[in-house]
Amino acid sequence: MKHLMTFLILMATAAFSAAGQTSSKTAELGWLELPSFSEDPEHFFVSHYTDEYWGKQRNYSLFWDQTRMIPIWVAYPLNQRLIGKGPRSGAWQYDKFMATKKQPNLKRTYQMGSVEGYIRGHLCPSNDRLKPGMNEQTFYFTNMAPQDPYLNGGLWAWLEEYVQQLALEAVDGWVVTGCIDTDQSNWVTDVVGKPIAVPEAFFKAVLLRYREDAGTIDRYEAHAWIVENRSYGFSGFEQKASALEVSIDELEGIIGLDLYPNLVRLIGAPAAEDVEAGRSYSGYISNTLP
Repeated sequence: MKHLMTFLILMATAAFSAAGQTSSKTAELGWLELPSFSEDPEHFFVSHYTDEYWGKQRNYSLFWDQTRMIPIWVAYPLNQRLIGKGPRSGAWQYDKFMATKKQPNLKRTYQMGSVEGYIRGHLCPSNDRLKPGMNEQTFYFTNMAPQDPYLNGGLWAWLEEYVQQLALEAVDGWVVTGCIDTDQSNWVTDVVGKPIAVPEAFFKAVLLRYREDAGTIDRYEAHAWIVENRSYGFSGFEQKASALEVSIDELEGIIGLDLYPNLVRLIGAPAAEDVEAGRSYSGYISNTLP
């Protein structure tokens, strides 16, 4: 892990420069989960919505890398109301909000390229969106990246469940999950032969809001992890995840993204700096972002 971290620090800023630039769109939308980004012909932003139960509701957003054919990140709010109840749809399909030609065909799992053996890994987990329409959207091909099968069913599954539990214990959570691929050295193909980059690692970050002192105080804290795209075995996941945890500041320095830029608008720069450094912040309830 230490060797990979050193390599990523050297490479990530250049590799993800398009994703790391400040975006007026991020500020305009105001959603806490959105990183800063800058679109160009090879990198573009897509948001997904449904109209289930209580009117139009955002599901998740993503920033797509057309060259690598994977999302740089997927971001979404997380709370009990959004998780809902329902079965896993398994509705693998093209993203209806993006031209088909810009996407891989993942009706079957990844095929052999320079490497093989990878499966379709969700970035917005199916289990975080159990209402039927929202769950179906988590099976869009743009919400997938090649993932080691033992990671997918092992440490990564544990981490997804852990982040969901953190959000359920809080009032709200805002999650960003992304791919770290610095050099496109490994690749697989879709069912028609399009090359798809295999990430060296994945990251996951969560910003949490707790309500305290009889509902008059909001407390914010954040957690983040960098996980190599490999097997971590079949047990001891809590200890392994703890060893992989980093602060938001540390993660930003490695991946070249500005995560949670809208937090500054809500609680101010000094408080946001505390949260991103791994400390919590408590303050009287202020205006909330959309």
